[in-house]
Amino acid sequence: MTNSAIEAFRGSVVPEIEVVAIEGDPAHNLVELSRDASLLVVGSRGRSGLAGALLGSVSGACAAHAACPVLVVHPPASASPRSRRPA
Repeated sequence: MTNSAIEAFRGSVVPEIEVVAIEGDPAHNLVELSRDASLLVVGSRGRSGLAGALLGSVSGACAAHAACPVLVVHPPASASPRSRRPA
């Protein structure tokens, strides 16, 4: 995902990128970390329907509650749904 974030800034100055791994609820932790961030970059797995409703959306929660701008990186349109999800 780091490369996707860099590609989003084509031709611009690439911002400092910090990759963090912590335990706990992803949406809550990312929203908390956004308080000290200039930009929050999250990926989207593209769940919809019942799976999306039951599991929730981390990217949606971040977009709604983050203290900084949020960039949601989606898989390329040419990627099949099966190739988007890890095995």
